[in-house]
Amino acid sequence: MPINKESIAITLSIAAVTIASYGAFFTTAPSTSHLQSQNMHDSRSSNEIDRSNTSVSNNPLLKDLQTQVTALKLELTNLKLSNIGPNENVSSPDIKELVLAVIEEKEQKEIEELRDKNPLYGFYADLPEDYDLRIKSDPAFTKSVNEELRSKILSTHYTDLERLGALSQLQMNMFILNKSQMPEYDYETVGSILDLATVSNDEKFKIQAIEITTQAPVSDYRLVERFSTILKQDNNDYVRTLASQGLINQYYQAKGTKNGDIQQVAEQILSLYQNTSDEKVKSLLHEMVGDEVMLEELRKHSQG
Repeated sequence: MPINKESIAITLSIAAVTIASYGAFFTTAPSTSHLQSQNMHDSRSSNEIDRSNTSVSNNPLLKDLQTQVTALKLELTNLKLSNIGPNENVSSPDIKELVLAVIEEKEQKEIEELRDKNPLYGFYADLPEDYDLRIKSDPAFTKSVNEELRSKILSTHYTDLERLGALSQLQMNMFILNKSQMPEYDYETVGSILDLATVSNDEKFKIQAIEITTQAPVSDYRLVERFSTILKQDNNDYVRTLASQGLINQYYQAKGTKNGDIQQVAEQILSLYQNTSDEKVKSLLHEMVGDEVMLEELRKHSQG
């Protein structure tokens, strides 16, 4: 198969970038033991994704070089395909290999873009293709995954983002199974993420954490107390809005359970609404419970 000057130039470019990557890696990359300790955190990730998550993602130069290599490989493969003449005798395996190479490169690029766009949901890229079906059809697999996620959420050996991602995946599993409760998803898991959020200096992480926890399908009066504190004390108006939504979510969940918390929840919401001197708190709760029908319902439940 003839290769023109353009393809030779691209091949040389790949070699040059690869050599540069080789030198940059051994001058700036973290130690092998550090990479291995990070890679142990995700047993389902492939070795390629692990390397991307550690050495490359933590080094802007390497990440830029890897992007260039990927683009050049794609361009070279496409060029090879375009150089196949109509009368050339090219075997099917050769064509198949070239096409698969293009597909593989594109899939890897999509995975990297997903992780870059929102690292919290990067775990989607590591899930097997039949994940939904296995969660629905294999109780042993589901139990093992959920217990592993719970352990990860509660462990201090993972980053805040990894622990929040585990809670998000656990919540996703619940929705896949169309369940309103799961033993692995309880106050302890939600509370641990709230603990991370309240002390975090990363405003983006805090918002994501509270967004997920305020919608948690867990009915527990301790969450009412946590959301009340956030509503009264946080400096971010959006976070306070989320906290008010969390309070109302707890109210509706308490109505559907038999844990006896409905009276306490109703009392707390009414007390905040009627007695606060904070106009922001008053305004947020008024949007949630300000109409007379809702207020009457809360009064009724608060009286037992």
